Amino acid sequence: MKTVNRKIASHILALGLAVGTTQSLKAQAAVNDLDRDGIPNISDTDVDNDGILNGSDSNIDGGVAKSGPLKGQYIGDRIANDNAAELDMDADGLLDNAANESDIDGDRLADNSKLELDIDADGRPDTATNESDIDGDGLADNAANETDIDGDNLLDGGRGEVDTDGDGSANGLDGDVDGDGLANDSDADMYGTGVINDYFQIADENGLYASDASAASTIAFVSAEVRRSLQIPASDTGLRVRVSANPLGSYVTGVWRYLTPDNIQVFAQWCYPLNNPAAINIAFLYGNNEIAEECGVYSQYLGGAITGATWMPQQPASFLLGIYNGTPASLAGKPPSDFTTLYQTLVNALSAYPNLTPNPEYLNFSGNFGSAPGLPNLQPLIKLQRTVMQVSRAWYGQQEARQLR
Repeated sequence: MKTVNRKIASHILALGLAVGTTQSLKAQAAVNDLDRDGIPNISDTDVDNDGILNGSDSNIDGGVAKSGPLKGQYIGDRIANDNAAELDMDADGLLDNAANESDIDGDRLADNSKLELDIDADGRPDTATNESDIDGDGLADNAANETDIDGDNLLDGGRGEVDTDGDGSANGLDGDVDGDGLANDSDADMYGTGVINDYFQIADENGLYASDASAASTIAFVSAEVRRSLQIPASDTGLRVRVSANPLGSYVTGVWRYLTPDNIQVFAQWCYPLNNPAAINIAFLYGNNEIAEECGVYSQYLGGAITGATWMPQQPASFLLGIYNGTPASLAGKPPSDFTTLYQTLVNALSAYPNLTPNPEYLNFSGNFGSAPGLPNLQPLIKLQRTVMQVSRAWYGQQEARQLR
């Protein structure tokens, strides 16, 4: 939930006592009847009696009354709904970001209703490309401190939030979850939480990376080896390498990440002996200060599922997946009961992989990326991750959609 005190304080700093005075008058009006038509503001579909219903009025609580005892007079404030100084646009006595304010514009349509197409009644549909503040709270939808884009008092990306931008389309079925005009596959912050879920925001096993400048020669060497081994063209800018600040015993270590244009990242650890860089292993698991015999590469859709691939020497790369991959935060801790449908859908979608082995008892399955031993190029792992995300997001989207009905 947005912090009301912080918001009020920022407005007062910017606008001085005028805002405090305006809001005091509005608070008084809110407990009464702004247009004196006998209908309390909280129940009045045209608060200022200007002939424009609240949901279509760019200034719900301010205008020239067209009828009633105040006919011909300008009543209320002159602050537009989308102005940062407008804290209670429908003058119902509830701050627009209050926990119990579920109808910001007072049009009798709940903010999370499928029928509510313009939550803040600013004349711009919530899905419009030029609508950058869906709930009209003065915080841009893509701002780091905007944690509730649609003003429904459910944290973006949090449990229970199945329609982040309040457009009536469940997140799993919405091509632009946070309503910022960027398609999910092009949006590194698709849930609008203000946090870009990049693998390199996670500290490495030793807790610290060396600066890129100080490790430039090592980064160049490792990058070349990763590109050669995994068939990443030199023209592809999606690869990045980091170097651990602290060596792992007698090994130089670090991590690499490859990011696809549609925000799938593939990553792994790398290391080589201090005295023998030619013995580099570009994908391994830490273990007992030695290069582990088992190797692993992981892929992740930013903000979504993590899928792993492992292999032993002289064996082909394999994967093990369970249906919890791709579970959105809105359903975490309370997953739907009918997992069997999703499970079977994933099994069918991945049936082309060799040696696919379903395990219905545990709702997981395994398979190989191919029959040849050793590390494959990145494409099979990226394709696997993309398939898992497409199938699971669509299925979970149907479960979320049920909650919007």
